[in-house]
Amino acid sequence: MLDDLELADISFMPIGRAPNNDQGPKDFGGDRFSTRQTILCWQLWRWLESWGIQIYTGGPSEHDGAPWHDLHFTYPSICADPDAVLTCIKTLVDSVANPLITLTKSGGLRFTCRIPDYLHPNTADDKFYIYRHAPTSENPNHRDVYLEILGKNGYSQWDSRYQILLGNLLDPPVIAKEILFILINNLRATLHTPEYPITKPLETETKTAPVVPQSLGSRNLDLAKKAFLKRGFTYLQKINDFYYWIHPDKEDDCDTSIILWEDQGTVWLRADTPDTELPTRTTPITDVWDDTGIPPSISNFGMPVTQKLISIREGKLSPLTLKRPLPILHQQEPAHKVYTTPEENAAQLQQVFQKNVRILGTTSDNIPYINHAIESHLLNGGTICLNIPDASSTDVVEQRYQELNFSSLARWKSRLYRWEQVKDIPVDVRMANPFESGNVCEDPERCHVFAEKGGNPDLSICPSCSVYTTCQARGFLSQSRALQSMKAQILPFEGLFIDPKHTDTVEQILEPTDGTERICIIDERRANVRHLFIKCELSTKLLKEWSVNWEGYTLGNFAKSLLSTIQPYSRHDGNPITRIRAAIQAFQPHENELIQQMCHLNVQCKVVKNGFVDVETGDELAQFSIVFEGGVSVYIPVDNNAAEALKTKGIPFFNPDTFVLNETMKISMKLHQAIQLGILDAQTVEKIQEFPTVCENEHWTFWHQLKRFFAHYKRDADAPMWSDIQKLTFMLPPVLNSSVKRLLLISPVLSEQHLRNIFPDEAIEFEHTEPTAWLANNKVFQIRAGTYPLSEILNYENNWDVRGLSKLGERFFLGIRTEIEKNPKVTHAIITYRAILPHISDLVEAANVCFVTDFKDTFGADGLEMTSEAPQVIWIVGTPRWGQSTIWRWAQMLFRNDEHPLHYDEKINPHNYKDERIQSVFQQSAVGLLTRIIKNAGLERWTDKKIVLLTSLPLRDITDRPETLLFDWEDFEIAGGLDKLPEVIATRERFEADYASLTGDSEREEVERILGCSPRTANRLLRKLRGGNAQRISVREQILFLLATGEKKTSLLVEAIDGSAQTIGNELKKLLDEGEIVRVQRGVYKLADS
Repeated sequence: MLDDLELADISFMPIGRAPNNDQGPKDFGGDRFSTRQTILCWQLWRWLESWGIQIYTGGPSEHDGAPWHDLHFTYPSICADPDAVLTCIKTLVDSVANPLITLTKSGGLRFTCRIPDYLHPNTADDKFYIYRHAPTSENPNHRDVYLEILGKNGYSQWDSRYQILLGNLLDPPVIAKEILFILINNLRATLHTPEYPITKPLETETKTAPVVPQSLGSRNLDLAKKAFLKRGFTYLQKINDFYYWIHPDKEDDCDTSIILWEDQGTVWLRADTPDTELPTRTTPITDVWDDTGIPPSISNFGMPVTQKLISIREGKLSPLTLKRPLPILHQQEPAHKVYTTPEENAAQLQQVFQKNVRILGTTSDNIPYINHAIESHLLNGGTICLNIPDASSTDVVEQRYQELNFSSLARWKSRLYRWEQVKDIPVDVRMANPFESGNVCEDPERCHVFAEKGGNPDLSICPSCSVYTTCQARGFLSQSRALQSMKAQILPFEGLFIDPKHTDTVEQILEPTDGTERICIIDERRANVRHLFIKCELSTKLLKEWSVNWEGYTLGNFAKSLLSTIQPYSRHDGNPITRIRAAIQAFQPHENELIQQMCHLNVQCKVVKNGFVDVETGDELAQFSIVFEGGVSVYIPVDNNAAEALKTKGIPFFNPDTFVLNETMKISMKLHQAIQLGILDAQTVEKIQEFPTVCENEHWTFWHQLKRFFAHYKRDADAPMWSDIQKLTFMLPPVLNSSVKRLLLISPVLSEQHLRNIFPDEAIEFEHTEPTAWLANNKVFQIRAGTYPLSEILNYENNWDVRGLSKLGERFFLGIRTEIEKNPKVTHAIITYRAILPHISDLVEAANVCFVTDFKDTFGADGLEMTSEAPQVIWIVGTPRWGQSTIWRWAQMLFRNDEHPLHYDEKINPHNYKDERIQSVFQQSAVGLLTRIIKNAGLERWTDKKIVLLTSLPLRDITDRPETLLFDWEDFEIAGGLDKLPEVIATRERFEADYASLTGDSEREEVERILGCSPRTANRLLRKLRGGNAQRISVREQILFLLATGEKKTSLLVEAIDGSAQTIGNELKKLLDEGEIVRVQRGVYKLADS
C-alpha cells in the first residue's frame, strides 16, 4: 500500500495510535511541506508503530501540475442544513468521472480532488471557507466550521476510522478551480455567517494566533499542554525553556501570562498577576489541577503504602489477596545438581584442550576462569591463536599475560596502533628513532586509506619508505614472522579464522615452526550467530564508480544491473533478492571477465607513434608509446627481450593486449602498476582518496561473495540480504581456513544445534562444563510474571514523539529509587533499555549508583565485570531486545534451507515469535546476554551481591539455583525493599502451597484465610472444588479473570480466551454496560474500581 502511494505521487507520513496519539511525528512541518515525503523519509520504527497515515495536501502531492486538496464538510454542517450540504456534495460527485468521498471519524464527509494550477491558501479565513460565527462566554471568537479546505501546508488523516464511501485514494478526481468554487459557493451563500465588521469596527485585520507546538519536548509537558488547552488557555510563545500562555479571560492582555516549564521531572507553573486564579508562586501543576495525568515526581515519594499492604505486612491478611499477574516462570531444581569450584571448572576446561577434533564447542559459566584455563594450557607447553574482538580487549589480555611473566606472547598491531600519541612529533625526530614510542608504522594514514582502496601497502608504499629495513626488523612488517615463533598469538580481527579476506595472514601466522598444532580460539563474545557469519557490504558508490569507469564493459553492465535492482524505487517490482539472483545467473558466463575487471583499473589513454632506440646497441626497443591523462608516457616494447632491456635501463613500459593507433582507448592494469608507472600519485592521503576502488584478493571479489551467497541460500524469502540507498548487505556462511586444524569456541551460553547449523560439514564435539558454585550471601531475585518488553515499560501507545514511563515502569523505578535512597552505603547499578535511560537520568547522579547503562553497552563490555568494589546490587530491568528484522536475519542464517520456510509472524508480545526456530534464535541471544551480565557480576568470587532480574526468561544454571528466588513485584512492595524480600517470598509460597492443597472438604474460613477473600468468593471456589468434573468456564469469567491481573487489549483477550471474537466483543459490551469493567482507551479494558 505504501509503495502504491509513492507511485501515485502522494506525499504522506505515518501517524500514531488512536485515539490519543493520532497525529504525525512532531517534525512533520517545515521543509517537509515543500517536498514529497516517501517511505524512506521516515524512520522504520515509525512505520512499525503507525496505525495509519496523514497525506500532505497541496504541492507535495501534486500530479501533472494539479495540487491535492481536501474539502471537509463537517458533521455540524450536515446537522445545520443536511439538504444543502448533500446537494453540494452530489453536484461535486456528478461533475467528475472518478469522485473520492470519505466518511470521517467525526461523522463528516470529505471530498478529495486535485485542482490544476491552483493552491488554496492556508490562512484561517481561507481555510475555514464556510463557518458560522457563534461566540460563547468562554470564547467570544468561537466559530462553527462547516467547510474546511486543506491545500497549502495542509494534511489530512487516513486510517481505519475513515471509510472511503466512493472512489479510489490512489486516483482522486481532477476538477477545475472555476467549477469547484461555483459549486461550493452556492453552499456558502446558504450557510456562511461570518462576524460582521460592525461588531468590532477597530479590528481591520485578522489576528494570527501562534501555532501551538505539536510537542513541548517531554511527555509531562505535553500532558500539561493538553490541560491548558482543555481549560481554554491560549498559547503565546516559547522563550528559552519556558512556555507562555494567556488566560482565556485575559486574551487581550499579554502582560498577564502564565509561565510553564519542567525541571527535574516536575512541571511547574506561575502566573504573573493574581487575577488569573492561578498561583503567583512557583507551584507544581499537579498541585493546581489533579486531572493532568502527570505522575507525581518519583524522587519525592516512597513506594505507596495502602491499608491492605499494611495488613499483609502485619500478617493479618493473606499476600494472595493482592491481584498478581499469572506466573510464567517456575523453578525446577534438577536432582543431584553438582556445583563445582572455580578451580575444578578450570581443570575441566583443561581436559577440553586435549580433545582432537576440528571444531569443539564448550559452555562455561565462569568467564574469568576460562582465561585461567587458557593460561594454564600455555604454561603447560601448549600453543594458541586467540581471536579477540577489539584492540582494547587485546590490551587487557596482553597486560594479564605480562603480569604472569609469560614472555612467549605476541599481538598483532594495526598500522594505526598508537598513532594518535605520536603523530604530532616532528617527522625528522620520529624517523631518526623509528618505532621508539610504541607505534609500528610511521606512515599509517596513507597505508590505511590505500588498503581501503584495495591496494597492498606492503607492495606499493612500504618499499619507498625511509625506514623500510627497520620496519622489516621491528615494525609492522616484522609481525608475521614474530608471531610464528610465539606460543600465544593474539589478533583483534573480525572473522579471523572464517573470512577468506584474512587467508594470507592466517596461513602465515599459523605455519608450524616446531611441529606443534595451534589451538585457534574465538573469544567468548564472538562465539555466537552474528559473529560466526561473514558480513559483506557492496556500496552503491562503488557500483556507480564501476558503471562509469567500466561503461561498455562487462563490469559496467553488471554494476548497472545491480543498481537498478537495489535502488529504493525498485522495491515496487517485487523481491530484489530474486532479481539479484537472476542477474548473477545472467552474468555467470562472463565470470572470468568480471573477476579480472574487479581487480583492475580501467585507465584512459592514447597510443601514439613514438619509439625508443638503444643508443648503445642501436636496437629498436619500442615503436609506440602510451600517453595517459596527465601527460605520463610509457613505451610499448616490441618483444620480451626489449621489455627486459627497458626494465634494465629503468625506463617505464607497459605491454597492452591490443591497441589502436591515435585513438582514445582504455587499458586495464593493476593498481600497483598504475602507481609504478606514475599514472596515479600515492604521495598523500587526499590523492589516494581519489583513486578508483579495486578488489585486492582475486580469489575473494564481490563476485565470489555474491555467487557463494546464492549457492548457499536456495530460497529467496529466507535469504539474509537487504539494501538501502547506500549499500547492499548480505551474510555469508563461514569459510573455515584450511590452516585451522583445531577451533575452540567457549561461551557461557552456546547452542549445540546452532553451532552444527553454522558448520554443517565439519566434525564437531560439544562439551558442557559443570556450573560453578556461588559464594555465601549472594542472591538472584528473578521476577516470574513477564519478560517486560520496552513497550510495557515505556508508554509507547500514549505518545510516540515524547515517551514517558508507563504505569508499570513507574512502579518498577519507584521501587528501585526507594531502595537506592534507603541506604547510601549500598552501591547499585542499573541495566535496562536505552530508551529508558533519559527518564531515569537523575539516578546517574546518585552517589551510591555505580553506573546506569543499557543492554547494548554490555555486549562486549569488560567494564561490567565486577570487582570487590563493584555494585552490591544490580538491577536488570526488561529483556534485551533486537530489531525484528535482525532476529529474522539471524534465523535465516541458521535455518535457510529447512524443509519448511520460516514464518515471520510475531505474537502480541514482541518477545514471542510463532516460529519456534525464530524464537530459539531470540531466546539464545537474550539468554546469552543476560547470562553474560550475571556471570560478569562475579558471584563465585565476591560475597554479599544481589541481582534483581526483571524478566522471566529461564536462564540455564541460574534460574534453578537454590540461591535464586522467584518473586512478584507485589512481593517487593509488601517487603518494602530487598532486605525482607526473601521472608515475604517464603510467606507467599507457603500460602500458595496451602491454596494448592485445598479440596472440596476444606472449610470456608480456611479458604478466606488463604486467599484473603470474601465469604462469597470462598463459597464460589468451594462449589467448583466440590463439583467433580471441571465445568466449562464462561467467556465472562475468563474476561474477568484476565482483567484481574491488570488492563488488557482486546487482541490479547481474543488470543487468550476460548471463544469467538464476536462473542468476546458482545460480552465486553455487556460488562461495560453493567459497570463491571471500564474502557481505558479504545480497545483496552480493565476492571472497574471496587
